[in-house]
Amino acid sequence: MIIAIIYQNDNKEYYLNSFDKIPNYDNVVYINCHNNQLSVLSELPNSLQVLYCSNNQLSVLPELPNSLQVLYCSNNQLSVLPELPNSLKELYCEGNKLSVLPKLPNSLKELRCGGNQLSVLPKLPNSLLKLYCWENQLSVLPDLPNSLKELWCDYNQLSILPKLPNSLQTLYCSYNQLSVLPKLPNSPKELWCNNNQLSILPELPNSLQTLYCFNNQLSVLSELPNSLKEFSCYCNKFIKKLKRKYLNTMIYLI
Repeated sequence: MIIAIIYQNDNKEYYLNSFDKIPNYDNVVYINCHNNQLSVLSELPNSLQVLYCSNNQLSVLPELPNSLQVLYCSNNQLSVLPELPNSLKELYCEGNKLSVLPKLPNSLKELRCGGNQLSVLPKLPNSLLKLYCWENQLSVLPDLPNSLKELWCDYNQLSILPKLPNSLQTLYCSYNQLSVLPKLPNSPKELWCNNNQLSILPELPNSLQTLYCFNNQLSVLSELPNSLKEFSCYCNKFIKKLKRKYLNTMIYLI
Protein backbone atom coordinates (compact mmCIF):
# COMPACT_ATOMS: atom_id res chain seq x y z
CA MET A 1 0.00 0.00 0.00
CA ILE A 2 1.22 3.49 -0.89
CA ILE A 3 -0.46 6.61 0.49
CA ALA A 4 0.58 10.11 -0.54
CA ILE A 5 -0.22 13.05 1.71
CA ILE A 6 0.41 16.79 1.68
CA TYR A 7 0.31 19.01 4.75
CA GLN A 8 -1.10 22.48 5.04
CA ASN A 9 1.46 25.14 3.98
CA ASP A 10 3.77 22.44 2.61
CA ASN A 11 3.68 21.45 -1.09
CA LYS A 12 5.89 18.40 -0.60
CA GLU A 13 4.32 14.94 -0.99
CA TYR A 14 5.04 12.43 1.77
CA TYR A 15 4.64 8.69 1.12
CA LEU A 16 3.41 6.24 3.72
CA ASN A 17 2.38 2.57 3.73
CA SER A 18 -0.42 2.83 6.28
CA PHE A 19 -3.03 5.19 7.73
CA ASP A 20 -1.87 4.22 11.20
CA LYS A 21 -0.20 6.93 13.26
CA ILE A 22 0.16 9.56 10.53
CA PRO A 23 1.96 12.48 12.22
CA ASN A 24 0.08 15.79 12.37
CA TYR A 25 -2.93 14.14 10.78
CA ASP A 26 -5.17 17.12 11.54
CA ASN A 27 -3.01 19.28 9.25
CA VAL A 28 -3.29 17.02 6.19
CA VAL A 29 -4.96 18.73 3.19
CA TYR A 30 -4.34 16.08 0.51
CA ILE A 31 -4.66 12.29 0.56
CA ASN A 32 -4.06 10.02 -2.43
CA CYS A 33 -4.70 6.33 -1.71
CA HIS A 34 -5.94 5.18 -5.14
CA ASN A 35 -4.99 1.82 -6.69
CA ASN A 36 -4.74 -0.02 -3.42
CA GLN A 37 -7.03 -2.77 -2.17
CA LEU A 38 -8.69 -0.72 0.52
CA SER A 39 -12.07 -1.94 1.75
CA VAL A 40 -12.40 0.80 4.38
CA LEU A 41 -11.11 4.34 4.93
CA SER A 42 -10.13 5.78 8.28
CA GLU A 43 -11.72 8.93 9.68
CA LEU A 44 -10.66 11.85 7.53
CA PRO A 45 -8.91 14.95 8.91
CA ASN A 46 -11.01 18.10 9.27
CA SER A 47 -8.44 20.04 7.21
CA LEU A 48 -8.71 17.77 4.12
CA GLN A 49 -9.26 19.52 0.78
CA VAL A 50 -8.48 16.78 -1.77
CA LEU A 51 -9.20 13.04 -1.55
CA TYR A 52 -8.23 10.49 -4.22
CA CYS A 53 -9.52 7.03 -3.29
CA SER A 54 -10.42 5.60 -6.71
CA ASN A 55 -9.72 2.02 -7.82
CA ASN A 56 -10.18 0.33 -4.48
CA GLN A 57 -12.81 -1.98 -2.98
CA LEU A 58 -14.66 0.59 -0.89
CA SER A 59 -18.34 -0.04 -0.21
CA VAL A 60 -18.77 3.03 1.99
CA LEU A 61 -17.02 6.33 2.59
CA PRO A 62 -16.50 7.99 5.97
CA GLU A 63 -18.01 11.36 6.83
CA LEU A 64 -16.57 14.01 4.56
CA PRO A 65 -14.98 17.09 6.16
CA ASN A 66 -16.48 20.51 5.50
CA SER A 67 -13.21 21.66 3.92
CA LEU A 68 -13.24 19.07 1.09
CA GLN A 69 -13.07 20.56 -2.43
CA VAL A 70 -12.17 17.58 -4.64
CA LEU A 71 -13.37 13.97 -4.29
CA TYR A 72 -12.27 11.14 -6.58
CA CYS A 73 -13.95 7.87 -5.56
CA SER A 74 -14.42 6.19 -8.95
CA ASN A 75 -14.20 2.45 -9.57
CA ASN A 76 -15.15 1.18 -6.15
CA GLN A 77 -18.22 -0.70 -4.90
CA LEU A 78 -20.10 2.28 -3.50
CA SER A 79 -23.90 2.04 -3.46
CA VAL A 80 -24.37 5.33 -1.62
CA LEU A 81 -22.40 8.51 -0.98
CA PRO A 82 -22.29 10.44 2.30
CA GLU A 83 -23.56 13.99 2.61
CA LEU A 84 -21.49 16.26 0.39
CA PRO A 85 -19.86 19.34 1.95
CA ASN A 86 -20.78 22.80 0.72
CA SER A 87 -17.16 23.40 -0.27
CA LEU A 88 -17.04 20.59 -2.87
CA LYS A 89 -16.09 21.68 -6.41
CA GLU A 90 -15.33 18.38 -8.18
CA LEU A 91 -17.00 14.99 -7.72
CA TYR A 92 -15.76 11.94 -9.61
CA CYS A 93 -17.81 8.85 -8.70
CA GLU A 94 -17.90 6.86 -11.97
CA GLY A 95 -17.89 3.09 -12.05
CA ASN A 96 -19.69 2.34 -8.81
CA LYS A 97 -23.12 0.90 -7.89
CA LEU A 98 -24.86 4.18 -7.15
CA SER A 99 -28.62 4.28 -7.70
CA VAL A 100 -29.05 7.75 -6.22
CA LEU A 101 -26.89 10.79 -5.53
CA PRO A 102 -27.09 13.02 -2.46
CA LYS A 103 -27.99 16.69 -2.66
CA LEU A 104 -25.38 18.50 -4.71
CA PRO A 105 -23.70 21.54 -3.15
CA ASN A 106 -23.99 24.95 -4.78
CA SER A 107 -20.21 25.09 -5.11
CA LEU A 108 -19.99 22.10 -7.49
CA LYS A 109 -18.39 22.80 -10.87
CA GLU A 110 -17.80 19.29 -12.22
CA LEU A 111 -19.85 16.10 -11.76
CA ARG A 112 -18.75 12.78 -13.25
CA CYS A 113 -21.17 10.01 -12.31
CA GLY A 114 -21.08 7.76 -15.37
CA GLY A 115 -21.12 3.99 -15.21
CA ASN A 116 -23.56 3.67 -12.31
CA GLN A 117 -27.21 2.64 -11.89
CA LEU A 118 -28.76 6.09 -11.66
CA SER A 119 -32.34 6.47 -12.86
CA VAL A 120 -32.62 10.11 -11.81
CA LEU A 121 -30.29 12.99 -11.01
CA PRO A 122 -30.78 15.52 -8.21
CA LYS A 123 -31.23 19.21 -8.86
CA LEU A 124 -28.12 20.57 -10.54
CA PRO A 125 -26.40 23.59 -8.97
CA ASN A 126 -26.12 26.84 -10.89
CA SER A 127 -22.33 26.66 -10.64
CA LEU A 128 -22.00 23.43 -12.66
CA LEU A 129 -19.73 23.60 -15.72
CA LYS A 130 -19.36 19.92 -16.67
CA LEU A 131 -21.81 17.02 -16.35
CA TYR A 132 -20.77 13.49 -17.27
CA CYS A 133 -23.67 11.09 -16.61
CA TRP A 134 -23.09 8.54 -19.36
CA GLU A 135 -24.01 4.86 -19.06
CA ASN A 136 -26.72 4.97 -16.45
CA GLN A 137 -30.47 4.27 -16.57
CA LEU A 138 -31.62 7.87 -16.99
CA SER A 139 -34.89 8.46 -18.85
CA VAL A 140 -34.96 12.18 -18.12
CA LEU A 141 -32.52 14.91 -17.10
CA PRO A 142 -33.17 17.75 -14.66
CA ASP A 143 -33.09 21.38 -15.76
CA LEU A 144 -29.62 22.30 -16.94
CA PRO A 145 -27.91 25.30 -15.32
CA ASN A 146 -27.05 28.30 -17.48
CA SER A 147 -23.37 27.83 -16.64
CA LEU A 148 -23.06 24.34 -18.20
CA LYS A 149 -20.38 23.96 -20.91
CA GLU A 150 -20.16 20.19 -21.34
CA LEU A 151 -22.91 17.55 -21.23
CA TRP A 152 -22.11 13.86 -21.72
CA CYS A 153 -25.34 11.86 -21.35
CA ASP A 154 -24.72 9.06 -23.85
CA TYR A 155 -25.70 5.42 -23.22
CA ASN A 156 -28.89 6.11 -21.29
CA GLN A 157 -32.63 5.76 -21.98
CA LEU A 158 -33.37 9.39 -22.76
CA SER A 159 -36.28 10.12 -25.08
CA ILE A 160 -36.06 13.90 -24.67
CA LEU A 161 -33.52 16.48 -23.58
CA PRO A 162 -34.21 19.60 -21.51
CA LYS A 163 -33.59 23.10 -22.79
CA LEU A 164 -29.93 23.55 -23.59
CA PRO A 165 -28.09 26.47 -21.95
CA ASN A 166 -26.51 29.18 -24.09
CA SER A 167 -23.09 28.38 -22.62
CA LEU A 168 -23.03 24.78 -23.91
CA GLN A 169 -19.99 23.88 -26.04
CA THR A 170 -20.03 20.08 -26.08
CA LEU A 171 -23.03 17.73 -26.27
CA TYR A 172 -22.72 13.94 -26.29
CA CYS A 173 -26.18 12.35 -26.37
CA SER A 174 -25.45 9.25 -28.44
CA TYR A 175 -27.00 5.83 -27.79
CA ASN A 176 -30.31 7.00 -26.39
CA GLN A 177 -33.92 6.95 -27.64
CA LEU A 178 -34.11 10.53 -28.86
CA SER A 179 -36.49 11.27 -31.72
CA VAL A 180 -35.89 15.02 -31.62
CA LEU A 181 -33.27 17.42 -30.29
CA PRO A 182 -34.04 20.74 -28.61
CA LYS A 183 -33.04 24.01 -30.18
CA LEU A 184 -29.28 24.34 -30.23
CA PRO A 185 -27.71 27.49 -28.78
CA ASN A 186 -25.13 29.43 -30.75
CA SER A 187 -22.19 28.12 -28.73
CA PRO A 188 -21.75 24.33 -29.38
CA LYS A 189 -18.54 23.15 -31.04
CA GLU A 190 -19.23 19.41 -30.78
CA LEU A 191 -22.48 17.48 -31.27
CA TRP A 192 -22.55 13.70 -31.01
CA CYS A 193 -26.11 12.44 -31.48
CA ASN A 194 -25.49 9.17 -33.31
CA ASN A 195 -27.41 5.95 -32.56
CA ASN A 196 -30.75 7.51 -31.74
CA GLN A 197 -34.11 7.71 -33.57
CA LEU A 198 -33.73 11.20 -35.01
CA SER A 199 -35.64 11.97 -38.18
CA ILE A 200 -34.50 15.58 -38.40
CA LEU A 201 -31.86 17.81 -36.88
CA PRO A 202 -32.41 21.32 -35.55
CA GLU A 203 -30.74 24.32 -37.11
CA LEU A 204 -27.01 23.95 -36.71
CA PRO A 205 -25.05 26.87 -35.22
CA ASN A 206 -22.13 28.53 -36.97
CA SER A 207 -19.87 27.55 -34.09
CA LEU A 208 -20.19 23.81 -34.79
CA GLN A 209 -16.96 22.01 -35.74
CA THR A 210 -17.86 18.35 -35.11
CA LEU A 211 -21.12 16.59 -36.01
CA TYR A 212 -21.69 12.84 -35.66
CA CYS A 213 -25.27 11.88 -36.51
CA PHE A 214 -24.90 8.39 -38.00
CA ASN A 215 -27.27 5.50 -37.23
CA ASN A 216 -30.46 7.53 -37.04
CA GLN A 217 -33.51 7.88 -39.27
CA LEU A 218 -32.57 11.13 -40.97
CA SER A 219 -34.09 11.73 -44.37
CA VAL A 220 -32.66 15.19 -44.84
CA LEU A 221 -29.90 17.31 -43.34
CA SER A 222 -30.02 20.84 -42.11
CA GLU A 223 -27.78 23.38 -43.77
CA LEU A 224 -24.25 22.57 -42.68
CA PRO A 225 -22.23 25.47 -41.22
CA ASN A 226 -18.96 26.48 -42.87
CA SER A 227 -17.19 25.95 -39.54
CA LEU A 228 -17.72 22.17 -39.70
CA LYS A 229 -14.50 20.12 -39.75
CA GLU A 230 -15.62 16.60 -38.80
CA PHE A 231 -18.86 15.06 -40.01
CA SER A 232 -20.35 11.57 -40.13
CA CYS A 233 -23.89 10.72 -41.24
CA TYR A 234 -23.82 7.13 -42.52
CA CYS A 235 -26.61 4.61 -41.83
CA ASN A 236 -29.57 6.94 -42.16
CA LYS A 237 -32.67 6.51 -44.31
CA PHE A 238 -31.49 8.87 -46.98
CA ILE A 239 -28.99 11.71 -47.06
CA LYS A 240 -29.15 14.28 -49.80
CA LYS A 241 -25.92 14.74 -51.69
CA LEU A 242 -23.85 17.42 -50.02
CA LYS A 243 -22.62 20.42 -51.90
CA ARG A 244 -19.02 20.13 -52.95
CA LYS A 245 -18.09 23.31 -51.10
CA TYR A 246 -18.34 21.47 -47.78
CA LEU A 247 -15.67 18.97 -48.78
CA ASN A 248 -13.00 21.68 -48.73
CA THR A 249 -13.65 22.64 -45.14
CA MET A 250 -14.24 19.37 -43.30
CA ILE A 251 -13.09 15.82 -42.80
CA TYR A 252 -15.96 14.15 -44.61
CA LEU A 253 -16.95 10.79 -43.15
CA ILE A 254 -19.92 8.98 -44.70
